[in-house]
Amino acid sequence: MNRDDPLEGWLFLGGLRAVSEVAAHRQAEVRAALDRLTDFLDNPPPKRADMRDTGLWGWWGGAALAPADLARAQELYHRVYETGGTGNYGVQEALLGQIATAQNPTSVPFWVEILDLSRPRDGFATQRRTTALAALALLAIRRDAPAAYDALREAAHHARPDVRALAVHYLGRAYLDAERPFPPKVLADLSDVAVHDKAFGPRFQARSTLRAADLPVPLDNPGGVYAFKVKFMWAKRIYRTIELRSEQTLDDLHFAIQRAIHWDADHLYSFYMNGKLYDRHYAFACPFEDDRPPWTDEAIIGELGLVLKHKFLYYFDYGDGHQFEVEVAGIRPQAKPGKYPRVVDSRGRAPSQYGR
Repeated sequence: MNRDDPLEGWLFLGGLRAVSEVAAHRQAEVRAALDRLTDFLDNPPPKRADMRDTGLWGWWGGAALAPADLARAQELYHRVYETGGTGNYGVQEALLGQIATAQNPTSVPFWVEILDLSRPRDGFATQRRTTALAALALLAIRRDAPAAYDALREAAHHARPDVRALAVHYLGRAYLDAERPFPPKVLADLSDVAVHDKAFGPRFQARSTLRAADLPVPLDNPGGVYAFKVKFMWAKRIYRTIELRSEQTLDDLHFAIQRAIHWDADHLYSFYMNGKLYDRHYAFACPFEDDRPPWTDEAIIGELGLVLKHKFLYYFDYGDGHQFEVEVAGIRPQAKPGKYPRVVDSRGRAPSQYGR
């Protein structure tokens, strides 16, 4: 399974075969693994036993979970979550994959419920929420399940900003991948999140969805200015603060950074708007990478949904791997006269580009 986006793997396999097309022995194998897991939970082995020894770990594809086993798998998932212990993350992943690829609309309440599972030091929480929302999108795309669409809409207003951002992303995928038109109420939701959500992630994902659907994207702060504090990732005491107009682009920011540190802008570059390298759901690639849209010269600053203090990543020269942290240091509603981009603050001497 693609842990960053399980929906990609499921759709790559054509949505997976229907349960009726899966050989009976595959269903029997999964049922036997469920039996072993039940025995493991009913009769806990000695300390340090690995839950993956039940054989369920790694089972995620093939839609081999029979309809009669769906409720059992959901109940076992809750038991695995509560039990914890060695190997439980792998078994959680396997069970969720089985439940998701069964593509049964009756699983919608289960996916909604596990969005709110939480306990201290839960290292699987992000993956669980991602899988739950991706599974709802799969049901919407492959089964046109109204309950799945409704659950994604509701999750777009969840209390947690990370859940809202994921829900907005998968809500967009549910319509775009299925090539279904956005209903007016969904478009109203997306527009509301894009403008009024206080967190960057949901705002950005709502705007990305509107952009992907060739719909108007809100322009924040028209005629205004954004100040970006650009720091060397491994030498943050060295920085440049650069101002750009709302109507300028990430490409303008790229060239402004290069001029400010006196480097040669002769390498490929990208921006990752959530600060996570290689997260393509938040990425803008340079225009020279024609196979990696969207591109930096199309990324208008005021259309990104930026909020004060938000930080993102500028990645330059994929060979040398130069990384810069970029913080939204200020937002002004009115640009002062003058040429933009412009450097308004500078600290420290920039390192040599090639280490010489």
